[in-house]
This record gives sequence, structure tokens and C-alpha cells, in this order.
Amino acid sequence: MRVSPAGAKERWDGLATTVFQNFGRDQGLPHPVPTALAQDRDGFLWVGLQGGLARWDGYRFRSYRANPAIPGSLHDDWVSILHVAGDGQLWVGGGAGGLARYDKLTDQFHPVALNASTERMHIGAITDDRVGGLWVGTDDGLYRLPPTSRPEKLAADGLPPGPVRSVRQGDDGTLWVGGSFGLVRRAKGDNAFTTVPIPADSLGVSALAQDREGRLWIGTRRRGLFVLEQTATIPAAVGAGTGLDKRGVSTIVVASPGEIWAGVRGSGLWAVDIHDRQVRPMRHDRTVPGSLMHDDVWSSLRDDAGSIWIGTSLGLSYHPHDPGIISTIYGGSQRPEGLSGTDVLSILPLRNGLIWVGYLNNGAEQIDPMHGRVVTLKPDAASPEHALPPSQVSALAEGPDGTVWFGTRHGLYARDPHSGRLRLVPVPGRQPHGAVASLNVDHDILWVGGEEDGLWGFRPGPQSETILAGTDITLADHCINVIHRGSGNDLWVGTRDGLYRIDIATRTVDYIGANPADPQALPGRYIVSLLRDGQGRLWVGTFGGGIAVLTGRDTDNRPRFQRLGLDRGLPHLNVGSMQMDSTGTIWAGTDDGLAMIDPEALTARSVRRSDGAPLLDYVAGAGATDATGAVLFGALGGMTVARPGTFPQWRFRPPVVVTDLRVGGVPVPVGRYNGQTDPAPLILTPDTNSLAVEFASLDFTAPERNRYAYKLEGFDRDWVQADVNRRLAIYTNLAPGDYHLRLRGTNRAGMPAAGDMVLPVRVLPAWYQNRWAQALAGVLALAGIFGLVRWRTSLLRRRQSYLEQQIADRTADLRAANERLERLAMTDPLTGCANRRHFMQRAAETVALATRHGTPLSLAVLDLDDFKQVNDTHGHPAGDAVLVMAGRLLAEHMRATDLVGRVGGEEFALLMPHTDAAGAMLLAGRLCAALQASRVTAETGQMAVTASIGVAELHPDDDLDRLYARADTALYAAKQGGRNRVVLAPGV
Repeated sequence: MRVSPAGAKERWDGLATTVFQNFGRDQGLPHPVPTALAQDRDGFLWVGLQGGLARWDGYRFRSYRANPAIPGSLHDDWVSILHVAGDGQLWVGGGAGGLARYDKLTDQFHPVALNASTERMHIGAITDDRVGGLWVGTDDGLYRLPPTSRPEKLAADGLPPGPVRSVRQGDDGTLWVGGSFGLVRRAKGDNAFTTVPIPADSLGVSALAQDREGRLWIGTRRRGLFVLEQTATIPAAVGAGTGLDKRGVSTIVVASPGEIWAGVRGSGLWAVDIHDRQVRPMRHDRTVPGSLMHDDVWSSLRDDAGSIWIGTSLGLSYHPHDPGIISTIYGGSQRPEGLSGTDVLSILPLRNGLIWVGYLNNGAEQIDPMHGRVVTLKPDAASPEHALPPSQVSALAEGPDGTVWFGTRHGLYARDPHSGRLRLVPVPGRQPHGAVASLNVDHDILWVGGEEDGLWGFRPGPQSETILAGTDITLADHCINVIHRGSGNDLWVGTRDGLYRIDIATRTVDYIGANPADPQALPGRYIVSLLRDGQGRLWVGTFGGGIAVLTGRDTDNRPRFQRLGLDRGLPHLNVGSMQMDSTGTIWAGTDDGLAMIDPEALTARSVRRSDGAPLLDYVAGAGATDATGAVLFGALGGMTVARPGTFPQWRFRPPVVVTDLRVGGVPVPVGRYNGQTDPAPLILTPDTNSLAVEFASLDFTAPERNRYAYKLEGFDRDWVQADVNRRLAIYTNLAPGDYHLRLRGTNRAGMPAAGDMVLPVRVLPAWYQNRWAQALAGVLALAGIFGLVRWRTSLLRRRQSYLEQQIADRTADLRAANERLERLAMTDPLTGCANRRHFMQRAAETVALATRHGTPLSLAVLDLDDFKQVNDTHGHPAGDAVLVMAGRLLAEHMRATDLVGRVGGEEFALLMPHTDAAGAMLLAGRLCAALQASRVTAETGQMAVTASIGVAELHPDDDLDRLYARADTALYAAKQGGRNRVVLAPGV
């Protein structure tokens, strides 16, 4: 929502999208068609629906539905109109159920009969009569509802019969009434109405609104929008020839001091400049996530913060208050003059004011910020010499003669400024289709940053001359992300591995590496953006390290930087592009939105959707400053334009309200406490001694940035900070007494809300907490203490001997349990053998002992043959049976001094102390034969089992690892030799 001087058309206005945040069923809206909108005195937003009524607190919709079986429920599920009267009373008009008053003290609705014959009528309009009553437009005509007497139907001269769809009491006392009959007016003090001339084919008046200067805006059902100046007698048509003049206007809202928005059934929104009457359509675009939710518009509202709410046939669209600094141009939209590509990878403002944008995969376009698309260069793989390739355009530059240079993944291209022809330009000595990552024009020299082949510099022309080839200087990384021409002979180059300063005269290179641990060093090595500010300081944007500002060098000639990161307000440490606007303010596009930076304080302010910037993922290198001093950033999804200027401090002070209240788990109407100056205390009885209070600060612009705290005076010493997603104060079992629960909130900028919300709380005592009960209990306690002590002493003596015996029994049980646990920790539960950990621990100790005393020792490693085939053929239960049988045979063949363990899935190890190679081979042979002779019965039949065994004898220089490795090598030889055999490790 741009605010411009009268008649002035701003750059980018014709391309920018009015950004909405949309709410539908997925966001909790109980029905998709909001037919009426209102904001009450407490700050809640009320949404009338074709299926009930909803109350929005910034985080959650609370739903109300009609149910005749429940007294006080909503009287009609189709809510046609909502109105908050001057006294704060919310009135609800039904599509067929008549009028109802909402009582916030009881959270109930009370029908109000306008006509003695029936309560069932359509309510089309409600407005204040400026003397404490209401004007109510119905299908049965116009009614007045006085503050203290019965409703009366107005039967005045000049008021035509028929349904009334719109009513407005002007600031000067004039009563305007619109309906199927057209529009009539009654001046203050007059008794008769006069007709306001409206085209006969308009089918009547459907909406009325009055701006701050007293103009009356008139919406008709067929002929669009009209405006009646204060001094005029005949309304003037608005938007003739634009299509608006053939539409039916359903709602009108004064969106800003300079703009009216008219909602049209089936044709979206139409913004009208109050001064020059120019119109601008705003419609749903399925390709744009932030566009109007649907083109069928039912209702509208400007809330207390200046934000706009629009009810459509698919849900609710919300446009936060817009200071006019940011414009968003979505890519890939349906608008013929807009950006055809979705993702903007490069931007180039030309000297003539036009803009080139390069896309991820859609070529490039020349854009006129006033009128839209001028030239489109579509990729064409069939013409690689004269058309852009079907790949990203990652860099753009303009030469002194107006030539536009395009850096792509498949080479460098130039567009002639006169003929508009495009051609592939080989850099002498460089691969013609080599990828280009960055470009920089330095007078007659074009610097080309390769994606893989380093830095190149050449003079374009008929006799192209390369003045620097990629191999002429030594860089640790050959991907040149960014090139910046410094003062003198300095050329700054950012790569994936740090920052380089190159003297282009001597070709000397000064490498500046990253050191995150040094607070004055470069914080990140991946350099993607460079900028020189108004003070001549070099700004370095990195991936992963935020921003670093070069402040000078120390006594050791080391570059010194000042850092700007998350702690200074930067929204993300990946900084893709930095630009300086005409005021000297620095802007940065990051991986989590845009940042506005104060170059003096080196502090950043995050720029979000509430500021008009919904895009989040800004592309590395996609940024520029145009001739007007505005900064442009390319992003995934489109482009953001930030105009020079500062965001006004967000001073809206929202109310803090209770959104849900429960005492003892039972809901209590929150209206008893919201907006009340001296509410009665909440009473907590002994049976309901629990309190749960949910609260919210009603700043809807960015509720996720609001902050919350609460404190129960008389209980809490300090304020308790509440998470924005759980704004809940809960207390249970409070001591009897009086308390005050203070609820505190802020707006999105952290400014305190309009005062703390205070809830008085009174906790009643239980009978045993009264003083007489406590005194009697004291006397009885003293009398009983003496007898209790004597009885207790006797009891303790009797129990002492019993407890001593119990302790002895429990100690024995514990010892036995520990022994069982120790066995379980050492044993494989399936085979009964030692598990791997226990085997290796015991084996290492035994090997060390044998080495120290020089006694023989051998190790056998056994692996069951074709065990996987057993599992695959017979199933895992059969495999387990084989493992159990193998463990049993090993136990039968081992001696008391031997150690057997399951060291793998089907692998076992047998350690044989005091056994040389011959004895080990004999035992292993018996074991191999026993396995071959055994059979295992499974559901599929009997299975034969064999094993391969490797044997190794301990050498003097062996430890367990070397011994095991030699036995394992022998096992491998047994497997290679045909399986079902024993092999002795060589060298014995």
C-alpha cells in the first residue's frame, strides 16, 4: 500500500505486488468465506462467516456457532454484518436470523427483535446514529434502534421502500441510505430524504464509505464505484474504461489517507487514488504466494494499527500497515508486464534508468520500472553463439559504450546497445563456454571471474586483448564469487577460500584468510559480497560469518575487521549481497530475509513481512543500487526494492487482553476482565484452587515478534518470561489470600503495550485453614505428642530386630542379583559363551600373562560356513539353533583353563593357554569333525553344519591384536581352501 503525493507515480508501483498474509482453513479459520469484519474496543478482530463467527487474537481463531439447543449461542450461522457501536457494543446481523447483541460479560448472544411480527430478517447494514442508538438496514427497510426504547421503522418522506444494503451517518449529521432503490440522503434537522442521482442500470447501492476529507464513496451493484465531493450534488464515476465501471462493488475501505480500496465480487480489489482517481487492480495470482487469496471479495476493514483485512470466498487476506519503503516484485507472475522468471540471480541498473535482471533458468529481461518488461532474452540451446544458454545468468555488467555483458554457466555474452544483437564473446586464452561467476567493468577493462578457472581481465573490441589470465596469479581457490575495484591499483576478489587484494600493476597478491576465533579477523572464508561505504571502508559479506568491516591494519600489518553478526541484529550469517542507498544506509540480503544496517553503530534491523518484505532467500551476488538511490535485491521468488529512507518507529501500542481463562479447569468469560477498570476478583475456592490464564498483545502486524511476561504479586518475586507460542500463566494450590496477576506484552518492536493487564485474584481458605481450626489442631497435637512418643519408642524397638534380619536377607539377595547381572554382562545370551567384550578383556590378560612367563598359548578362530544361506533358506530361528549347537559343542570340547567367546555373528574364538600349535590343531580338528557330524533340526528339515578354523600360536613379540590377526588370516585361508577345514597360521 504505497502512499504517494497527489498524482505522482512511483518507480516500481506498476510492477510491485500488494503483499497479503492469507488465512484459511489451514490457519484455523472455521469457514472459508468471511462476509463481515469488525474490531472491538478490546482490540479483538471479529470475523463474520457464512458458517458462524470467529474471534482472532493474533494466534488463534475462537469459533462461535449457532445452536438453538444452547441458550446464548449465536443466533444465525450466516453473519451478514458486524458493527461495533460507539459504546463498544458488538452487534451481529444475520443473513436471515435478524439482529443480536453480544454480551462479553457472559460470552453470549442476545437476539433483538426489530419487528414485532418476526425476528427472522436479513440485516444488510448497521451504523451509529450519533446519539447513542443505531440505524439498521434490513430487507424490510430502515429501522432505528434507540438506546432506551423499542425499535421503530423509519417511514420518512422520500425514503423509497425496499431492502436497505448500506447506511452511513456522516460527520456533519447527514444520513445516507443505499439499497436496491439507489441512494438517498437526509440532512441534519430535515425530515425528508432527497434522491442522489445514480445511473438507473446500477441495480442499486451496495456499499458506502467516507474519507477524512468528507468525500462519499459509493459502491453500486453493477456500475462500479462513484464519488461525491462535499460541494457536489451529482456523484462522479471512478475508473471509466478500466473494467471497474462494469463491476459490482461489495465493500469499500479507506486504506490510507490517499487511497480507497473497493472490493468487487469476482474481480478482486481496486485501489483508487483519492486525488487523481487513478485505479490499480489487485487480484489473486496463483503463481504469487502473497497475492489476494481470492478474487471474490465480500468484506473489508482497516484496523486500529492501520492494517487492512479483506474477506474473500477462500479466506481472509491481511495487509499489514505499510510505511512505503519496500516494494516486492514477484517473479513468474501472471502479469504480462512483470518478471517472467521466478528466481532473480543478477541485477544491473543501466545508466538510462532501465534495469536488467538475470534468472536462474529463464534467460534475462530488461525492465522499465515505470512500465514493466521491455526486452526478453529467452534461452535457446540450439543457438549457443547468438542466444543465452538454458542455464543461470549469474552476473551482469554495462560497458562504457552501453554494451551489456552477461555472465552465464556456459560462457560470456554481449548485447550490442544499438542493434540489440547478442553474441558469445570468447576471452582470448579462455575456454569460450567456461562458466562465469562474476563481472566487473573498470573503464575499458572487463574483469571476468570464472567459476573454475580464476580471474581474467581483457579489453573487449575488434582486437581483444587479455591483460590477465587465470594462471597469471596464484589463488588458493579459482572460483571468483565477487570482484570489486578499489582505489589505486587495488582489485579486491572474494573466493570460497578467503579474500584477496590484487595489485593489477605489479600483479602481487595479498591473501586475507579467515580466523573465526580472532574477533578482529575475517570471520568466514566464503566471500560472496564486497562493498565500499561512504567512509571508504570495505565491507565483506560472507557465508557463515556474517559481515566484516575492514577498519585498518595492526602493528604487524594484519588486516583488522569489525564484525556484524546475529548479536547485532543480523538475521542470518549467510550474507549474499550488500548495497548502499543514497542516504548511506547499508542493506544486506541474507538467507533469512533483508537487513537494514546503520553504518555508524554497526547494528542491523531485520526487515520482514510486516515491513512489506515477504521474500526470505536472497541470492548471492544478486544486488544493485539504481540511479534514484534505491537498492534492489534478487531472491528466490522475485525481487525486493528498498527506497532510500528509514522505517518510522513502530509506535502502535496494542492492548493486552486475556484470551482464555479457566478456574479449576472451568472456562470463565474473558470479557469480565478485558477493558474493565475495576473488575471483581477471580474467586478460587478450595475445590477450584487452580488458575490458567492465556493472554495476548493485539499487535497483528507480526505477532511472532511480540514479547510477553507475567507476575503474580504476592507469589512471584520476579517477572516470568512467557514464550510467544505459549502465553500461559498457570498457578495451582495457592495459599489463601489476595493476589494480583499482572500480564505484560509489547508490540512487534518491543515497545510496551498500552499498560499491564491486572487481574485481581482471591483464594478462599479451606475449613482446616481457618484460625479456630488451626488452634484446636495445635492443642490436640500437643496432647497427642506425649502418647505418640512413648508408643513410637516401643514400636521402634520391636521393629529394630526385624529390620536387622531384613537387612541381612536383602544384602544376600542383592549379592546374588549382582552376581547374576555380572554373568549377564559377560555372557552371550544365545550361546552361553563369553560375549565379545568379556572375551577380549580376558584374552588380553591371558596373552600378557603367557608372554611374561614364556608359556605356550594358542588361539583358534572359528567361522560357521555358509551361515547366511542357512538364514536365507531356513529362516532366522534355524540360524539361532545352529549358533546354540555350535556354542554347546565348543563348551563340550574346551578345558577348564580354556576361554571360548562369540566374537561376531557366526564367529567364535577359543583361547587355549598352555597349549602349543600341535595341541591346538588336534583340538581344532576334533571340533571341526564334531560340527560336521552334528545335525540341526528346523521346520524345513535337518541341516548339516560345517566350520572353517584358523589356528595361531603365540609368538614372543605378539600381543592379542597380532595373535588374533594371524589366526584370522589362517581362517581366511581355510575359507579359500574349500571350507570345513583347519589351517595353521604360517611361521610357527
